[in-house]
Amino acid sequence: MRPKFAALLCFALFTAASLPALAANRADEAPTTVLIVGDSLSSAHRMEPSQGWVSLLQTRLACEMKHPPTVVNASRGGKTLGNALDEIPALLDAHHPDVVVLELGGNDAILGAKRDAIERDLSRLIELSRTRGAKVAILGFVVPPAFDKDGSADLLREAYSNVARNHEVALLPSLLGEISATPALLQDDGIHPNAAAQTRVLENAWPTLRPLLLGDATVRTSAASK
Repeated sequence: MRPKFAALLCFALFTAASLPALAANRADEAPTTVLIVGDSLSSAHRMEPSQGWVSLLQTRLACEMKHPPTVVNASRGGKTLGNALDEIPALLDAHHPDVVVLELGGNDAILGAKRDAIERDLSRLIELSRTRGAKVAILGFVVPPAFDKDGSADLLREAYSNVARNHEVALLPSLLGEISATPALLQDDGIHPNAAAQTRVLENAWPTLRPLLLGDATVRTSAASK
């Protein structure tokens, strides 16, 4: 990414969010490594990696923080919870993340997984991450009506809710939010956000991720200013 363009993007992201600056002397509260474990919604599906919301997240963190964490994107199209369980031990060993973001479950639900299996596997991912000292957040997915077979949308929504409540983790029920109902922001498959939608995906995720990524000091400062 060219320096001039990166600077402009940084300014645009900062201005759009209108967030307070992070105090430099509280950098020790911020993570050093963030691991994103997701599927095609987080893997910059059919676009350049630099266009995806995870890359935009790294840029935003560089704008917001004196010492931004490294964001490791271990997402790929078609990934299921079972795939993630196979991969996460090596990912945790390799990257030692302070924060793990799980954007998974949609493929499992669409492929017909049962709710108890989704809850079991998602819970195990949380437990493995926490064993290594990482904080965890879940970015959820709402199965579109065209892909909703045998109540998979309700099943997945309940699974997310149960796991988040039982493990007390931050949950964003729908990463895509209104994007899923906006054809102009979707690719021709009707499910994946296009390049133009990636900034909106980040805006959807940011309120859930911000407390984990910027540290408690920023949360307290924001609350006190209201």
